[in-house]
Amino acid sequence: MKAAVLHEVGGPLVVEDVPHPVPGPDQVLIRVRACGLGLTLVWNRNGRRSAGRLPRIIGHEIAGDVVETGRMVDHIQPGERVAVYYYLVCGSCRWCRRGRENLCENRKGQIGREMDGGLSEYVSVPVANVCPIPPNVTYVDAAIAADAIATSLHILTSRAQVVAGETVLIIGGGGGVGIHLVQMAKYLDARVIVADITAEKLSLASEAGADEVVDSSRLRIDEEVHRLTDGCGVDIVVEMVGLDETLSQGVACLDRGGRLVMVGSYDRNASLAVTHSTLGGEASVMGSQYCTRSDLERALLLVDQGRIRPIVPVLCDLEQANGVLKRIERKEVAGRACVVFD
Repeated sequence: MKAAVLHEVGGPLVVEDVPHPVPGPDQVLIRVRACGLGLTLVWNRNGRRSAGRLPRIIGHEIAGDVVETGRMVDHIQPGERVAVYYYLVCGSCRWCRRGRENLCENRKGQIGREMDGGLSEYVSVPVANVCPIPPNVTYVDAAIAADAIATSLHILTSRAQVVAGETVLIIGGGGGVGIHLVQMAKYLDARVIVADITAEKLSLASEAGADEVVDSSRLRIDEEVHRLTDGCGVDIVVEMVGLDETLSQGVACLDRGGRLVMVGSYDRNASLAVTHSTLGGEASVMGSQYCTRSDLERALLLVDQGRIRPIVPVLCDLEQANGVLKRIERKEVAGRACVVFD
């Protein structure tokens, strides 16, 4: 089969013929129909987030058709359309039992890192990682729901706990996850302000429902947000960039009782000084990590119902994936990108 293979840290993805995977006893073999492209894959390729043992086929936002099942699999049949949950979790620890699989204490890694992923014509994954695709959801939309939309849902409901009528600022709201955060926040009846650095991303954010946009290449985010909110600030900041400057400006945008969720990580050493001033007025700063299986199921349902529309302006084939990842790394892609297989 054809696959885009990473042979060395920082190297290109090389499209080549590789052996066809064989599903293990508790696995299913999927014919990949779509695989999303985002910053996580850039970090995998560059070694900032290990791609595991090399060579490796990366890619985790996977949707396709089950074509074969292992001998221990009895509830998924060939022909079923499925999306894939990213984390390789144990299913039995205290966190998995609580339905918080994203915090699994026995996690074996991630698909596309510790085991081959979806930038290939076929992939084998544990049956525990597949989720049926509802009838009105395309393969591309399901692939994007498997991370960008499910992650957005988790950030705003489980972490920020948005309440209708609150104001949400999304710093980096024109990117692959950010653009779906905009829609999710509007679905939750919030007012949405987006800050980003290009006209294309700001325009896309407005089309997705943002009430106001801030060009952070020209304006200070905190000053403009206070102007837009009559000096009050916002209830929630979702920080999708992860730089010292964006974090400090983000926390400066919070109203009393505000919550800042740190998600982005362009600089993994970026920090935010936690002082009495930073957290004055009972402000909260928190992290967020991927999503739970129930978040993925709900995300697919929201797409099926037409409540969230996956925004995927860049579609490409396997041979073009490496070039698209370079564009994502340069912050040139508004919305999500996706590889589509015939």
